[in-house]
Amino acid sequence: MKRFLALFFALALVASACGSDDDTSTSSSGDDDVVAASSSDDDSSSSSDDTAAAPTTTEKEEEQLVFSKGELKEEAAKVVGVTQTADPLGPRGPEPRGTLDYGWHSSFSPKYFDPSGNPAASSPYATQYIIHDAMVKNTPTRNFAPSLAEEYTIAEDFMSASFTLREGLTFHDGTPITTKDVEWTYMNYSGASAQVLHDMLDRTEIVDERTIIFHFNAPFLDFLLLYGTTSSGAGWILPSDYYQEVGKEGFAENPIGAGPYKFVKNDNNLKITYEAFTDYWRKNPGVKTINWHAIKDAATRVAAIKSGEIDMANVIPGTLLEAVRSDPNLQTISSSNVSFWLEFIGYDNPDNPFNDIRVREAAFLALNRVAINEMQSGGGGDSVGQWIPTGYNGVIDLTEDDVYQDVERAKELMVEAGYADGFDGGQITPLPNYFAMGERIISDLNEIGIRLTLNQMERGAFLGEINAGRDGTLTGVLVNISGAGGDAASRVRTFATCDGSASRICDKFIDLAFEQYQTSTDPDERTELIEAIQRHILDQHIFPYVYTVGHTMVQGTDVVEDAGEIWGQIPQYIYPGLWEDIHVK
Repeated sequence: MKRFLALFFALALVASACGSDDDTSTSSSGDDDVVAASSSDDDSSSSSDDTAAAPTTTEKEEEQLVFSKGELKEEAAKVVGVTQTADPLGPRGPEPRGTLDYGWHSSFSPKYFDPSGNPAASSPYATQYIIHDAMVKNTPTRNFAPSLAEEYTIAEDFMSASFTLREGLTFHDGTPITTKDVEWTYMNYSGASAQVLHDMLDRTEIVDERTIIFHFNAPFLDFLLLYGTTSSGAGWILPSDYYQEVGKEGFAENPIGAGPYKFVKNDNNLKITYEAFTDYWRKNPGVKTINWHAIKDAATRVAAIKSGEIDMANVIPGTLLEAVRSDPNLQTISSSNVSFWLEFIGYDNPDNPFNDIRVREAAFLALNRVAINEMQSGGGGDSVGQWIPTGYNGVIDLTEDDVYQDVERAKELMVEAGYADGFDGGQITPLPNYFAMGERIISDLNEIGIRLTLNQMERGAFLGEINAGRDGTLTGVLVNISGAGGDAASRVRTFATCDGSASRICDKFIDLAFEQYQTSTDPDERTELIEAIQRHILDQHIFPYVYTVGHTMVQGTDVVEDAGEIWGQIPQYIYPGLWEDIHVK
């Protein structure tokens, strides 16, 4: 602990020297208080046409889903030094039958077929839980469950991790899955958390075709949290020979995986057809054919589910909730799980108006989060939180005393910062299709003199920009969100460190503290360091919180399972699953 305290004081000195604007913070809170909040995603979206306030009460109350988002770190710690074996398999079940039509809420990108470059977002995993499989993954009944792996062991000293594949595994083309594929997938992974996974690896040891050991160059306490959740795609195994033969583009055109469904056809990214893989190791999938429809417009999605054209639909916005909740033939389920936050791209440039902490704080105080929540989620989200989702292990929980709107104070801050007449802040880019929310934020910020224009992108291009970090081309203000799994530390690593895979900032305080976090094996020290980083981000208004999304999902009567058995049953994941467990009448 003495070591931590010495570092903390050193970091405080660094923070005070990181720019004159940060020394002029006008917060009225005490030195030990968290002044402001930020937010984080996922990437779920609503239609650009949800512009009016939505009803908050309904004739038919939906089921409220409580997601198991947190405490994965504690569960990961429990498995250390103890070999984890797969659960016994049940009966294979009958042959797959019927067709399920699923309405996705945004554009579809072929990049979703390829986990090797997964961004810090949950959208790709909605596809990958269908077509691919992982060595270890969270399931509705077990966290860090052996999947392709029959068993695995994390060494007590965190210096190695060994995995043994199940016998007889094959990819969709009949090719056997071996440890060569496991090694190649890890070594060629380039998405979120890739740098730490590669930096911590000393060597791989292929014992035989079924057993592989990852040896680390230092204790890797976060390995299982990164490898066995949607924090990264490094554990979602690809057919190495086929991938190298056809290349990245060829794989996106005709993907082959090891999951419960095989790819059949992609109709211009508007309809993706999958067919049950009856050699899947776990069981026969329940449905024979899944048609995945990309339906960006929310009203069209609602019309399709009400008419029976589709059986399940994602993300119904606030303005259309009554239409589905009042329909006796539809079942809805809601959740409030991940948060939006603002990023001021290039704010560390002294010529950027957002370099002044008073301007960043003004932006934070200008947002009407209650109105945004009503418009986007019918009041089903949350207007209090921060950029790291509530419930993620290690997050600092905030209250209404920390997160609030104060337009008059925001205007005073703008005057104090020298922007009495405001300024042109360039473009604001929200996650597609949250364009209506982007317009609302534009209105709120315009009221205090920050003038922005809306930049609309397709979902795949947006996620590509997110994954590019500082190498991306976005300018102005980003409305970010992430549904990637993990904990508070994984969010900091990805979005807030200088080398983070999706980071657009470089802050000396954060990097020094996080470097200490990664090298520490003291749980108390690690906790205090992550909390210190969060308080710095909050106090400096680096990632101002927007709101926590309230998702409402809906399904029709042709689906056999209850909505509560299908949606959000996998920790830190809002979409359906497991897909092989779904049946139609």
